[in-house]
Amino acid sequence: MTVLSDHALPEGQPFATVNGRRGQVGELLGSGGQGEVYAVSLAGTAFALKWYHPHYIEADEDLRVRLERAVRRGAPTEDFLWPLDLAEVPGRSGFGYIMPLRQSNFTSIQDIIAPPPRRLDLSLPTRADVCMKLANNFLELHASGFCYQDINFGNIFLDPDSARILICDNDNVNIDGADASIYGTRKFMAPEVVRREMLPNSRTDLFSMAVLFFYTFFGWHPLDGRREQEVRVMNAAAENRLYGTEPLFLFDPNNDENGPVEGDHDWLVARWNSLPDRLKALFVRAFTIGLHDPAARVLETEWRGPLGMIATATVGCPDCGFEHVIDRRDATPVATEKCLCCGEPMVFPLVISSGDSLTTLGLGRELSLATSVSANVDDPMARVEPHPKHPDLLGLRNLSEESWRVAFDDGSAHRVDPGKAVRIAPGVTIETMHGIARMETVCTVLSELAT
Repeated sequence: MTVLSDHALPEGQPFATVNGRRGQVGELLGSGGQGEVYAVSLAGTAFALKWYHPHYIEADEDLRVRLERAVRRGAPTEDFLWPLDLAEVPGRSGFGYIMPLRQSNFTSIQDIIAPPPRRLDLSLPTRADVCMKLANNFLELHASGFCYQDINFGNIFLDPDSARILICDNDNVNIDGADASIYGTRKFMAPEVVRREMLPNSRTDLFSMAVLFFYTFFGWHPLDGRREQEVRVMNAAAENRLYGTEPLFLFDPNNDENGPVEGDHDWLVARWNSLPDRLKALFVRAFTIGLHDPAARVLETEWRGPLGMIATATVGCPDCGFEHVIDRRDATPVATEKCLCCGEPMVFPLVISSGDSLTTLGLGRELSLATSVSANVDDPMARVEPHPKHPDLLGLRNLSEESWRVAFDDGSAHRVDPGKAVRIAPGVTIETMHGIARMETVCTVLSELAT
């Protein structure tokens, strides 16, 4: 049951924006410590109105200035539910702001750790896609000279079907380096903020973003290991020690004092071992030297390459479905011989290697053959299709407008014109105007099981 404040707005209440538009308060959408959020209508278009409690306005003296600045500046991207205009009610004190209305198909990202049946069951590529979108959006915010200050579960919503994200509560956003109005949310704060040695800024945002990424992949906090399990009462003192004064990464390669506990954290170990080395290296940096040196934290752009690998090189266990990412070591595609979760044998399709990327050649896969993201190839250049007379044989259809030069292991070479296909086989190379791609067999190695 939602408890309304004494200053809540009644349904049907007229209001006006600072820029002269008039509207009417509709259904109450939610209520919290800062105020209430309502559905409203302006000139026949649906928006949301966040209306503040008087005590919050009094406590946050810079609130109106930040909102006015945000309205003038405009949203960094369309994924921010950004303040569009300030709103007031004639005859009463207080104010709020108008923002785009979040559609019902978006759910809180916190549902990735919710208990079943509400928990979001997202594929590994979808989780990587969510993180990629978050990195790109916060890059745009930071590049414009602003910081978010309070990245946490409560501020991010996603559409599970499209992996599109929405970032809300943008009244927290301030000029990078300015006095902060909020410290943040404890388990997402950078250690120096937990210790109250620093106010939130773009570098603490980077730490909070890395925590959110770890949660997105693991459903778990990166600093919760043996030490957290041994805490009898999780009070403020314990949290200050775990996340502020003595933080230690669950997978710190040089210190296992807070490492995973066998029998309790086995799934986390399996997920860790299933990820590509480049992504694990970024997490290690973020939560080892990045715990103590804000300048060493992982930048938004550094996540792109490792996250992109997951989107194209993930294969599920044929027995239990646990997903593994094909990695590259010494220029060779490698993966575990047995499932890291259930121990059953893994089966991997051929992959095509182009530049730093690996893409599985499974039926229906559409792909770019460009060796660099700077090639700006927006549409797929190729698609994996079955042979029309022999469905067990696969080929790669040329969807581009250029001819390919294709070379085979026996030394022969052919031209594959637009609309034609080449058979999928180990050692086949395809040369396009964007580079050279090569079909390869995945080398499997025996890995220690997590369970």
